[in-house]
Amino acid sequence: MAQFDDTAKRRIRFQTRRGLLELDIVLKRFMATEFDQLSDEELAIFVDILALEDQEFLALVNQVESPKRTDFEQLLAKIRHNK
Repeated sequence: MAQFDDTAKRRIRFQTRRGLLELDIVLKRFMATEFDQLSDEELAIFVDILALEDQEFLALVNQVESPKRTDFEQLLAKIRHNK
């Protein structure tokens, strides 16, 4: 499992800036309340979630679609909690 140092965490923070305003708002709240407490395993999953297209990511956050990966669900629940 990868270790996430400060540089890696700054990169992840930058990746949370999205093209959809609703997604930006949700992620800004999530980053303010949850990001610093994420484990390396959760950070690795978050990076994979951030690799999704904005529309797919938003559909998962809004529970319009179910994630194809079961390991996404717990982190998506944390993101939704800050919605």
